[in-house]
Amino acid sequence: MGSSTANKLLEQKATTVDASDYLWYMTSVNIDNSFGKKAILHVNTTGHVLHAYVNKKRIGSDWSSDGKGFVFEKPVTLKEGINHLSLLSATVGYKNYGSFYDMVPNGIVGGPVQLIGNGNVTKDLSSNEWSYKIGLNGEHEKFYDDKLSQNQIWSLEALPLKKPMTWYKTTFKAPSGSDPVVVDLLGMGKGHAWANGQGIGRFWPTMIAKAPQGTECSDTCDYRGQFHDTNCMPDCGLPSQRWYHVPRSFLNNGDNTLILFEEMGGNPTQINFKTVTVGKVCGNALEGSILELSCKGSKISDVEFATFGDHQGKCGSFKKGSSDAPDTLSVLLKACLGKVSCSINVSAATFGLSSSNSATTPKRLAVQAVC
Repeated sequence: MGSSTANKLLEQKATTVDASDYLWYMTSVNIDNSFGKKAILHVNTTGHVLHAYVNKKRIGSDWSSDGKGFVFEKPVTLKEGINHLSLLSATVGYKNYGSFYDMVPNGIVGGPVQLIGNGNVTKDLSSNEWSYKIGLNGEHEKFYDDKLSQNQIWSLEALPLKKPMTWYKTTFKAPSGSDPVVVDLLGMGKGHAWANGQGIGRFWPTMIAKAPQGTECSDTCDYRGQFHDTNCMPDCGLPSQRWYHVPRSFLNNGDNTLILFEEMGGNPTQINFKTVTVGKVCGNALEGSILELSCKGSKISDVEFATFGDHQGKCGSFKKGSSDAPDTLSVLLKACLGKVSCSINVSAATFGLSSSNSATTPKRLAVQAVC
């Protein structure tokens, strides 16, 4: 049963008021023999994900690839008499930029929601009486809270794999040491994760970062010529995120609890924890040479320091001298960020200087990057 009703399809964020990513839209429809038992469910939604159920049976899910809404169409089997339709709309955050971004609708607002039967006869359900329920039962029962969830009955039978709308719970030991801890959720579909009752984020590793239409993924970064978003796509073809930081302040010395809500269907047996060592790599080269930086397998995630001039100090304590090319840092970021290794031609032209600026005293390039 829903907590409210209306004879229209409501906007999602105004209804949930950020209490949950999920909103149930529920209604019923009377079907006679003339309409037929085989139909197409058509839903126009501005939400990000939609799961549909008819008479408590899941008929499918779909989602937007660009966050701008989509049309959901799936075949359904109906029965003569009253049929119950439940639509679960999910969001993954709201737009926060552009003109009147706060007015951008979300959810199945307006619809239409239609059943298309024999001979393309259409039943428009948009103005039906709809019941609304905010959130999931597991959210209301706080399954994600490791202390409260101890009162719930968790099955110890065979682990369900690739099963949508499933809560998982397990225990783990914190990795030794003081390095940052991450959990690999690559085997999962879409959902939420909690460590010891603390949220560590939404996950959706099955959502792959795709190349723009008409282009292909490439590990090569090339900023020559006019800038375009295809100039550098090193993680194209990969999940937008698979590693999730678990702050050590969330963890205990003994057993720790990991709780997952899996929305689409995933395989939790692939989940593992590891530590990450944040290293640094430095380079120092004289004008006229080639400077090569390498993180030896990991990627360069930041350039902390870069100067082309007469620097002082050594790795970890570089300081700028009396002269410096103002474009040095931006050149290094473009050339190295996101790469396992990069090479820089150490010359005045590389950093936007004329050769006369460096003719008297050769300059040196000093770089400190984070792996």
